Amino acid sequence: MHITAGHLSKILKEISGRTTGELIDAAVITEACILLANPKLSISQISDELNFSDQSFFGKFFKKHIHLSPSQYRRKR
Repeated sequence: MHITAGHLSKILKEISGRTTGELIDAAVITEACILLANPKLSISQISDELNFSDQSFFGKFFKKHIHLSPSQYRRKR
């Protein structure tokens, strides 16, 4: 694309009103919700698929954004 990361971040912020980090977090949460809809996948497998260092960190990240643990979210679906 021949633009710097800083310039890309500025453009994304102007267009979406959200920071690059917020957009990435939203994409990860969207993917997590899709994966949690599949009961054949364990939460540990989902954590690995999304490249979290461990299931605990994934759970904290998910709860911060959704206000439910991954298992609570899965049960409510």
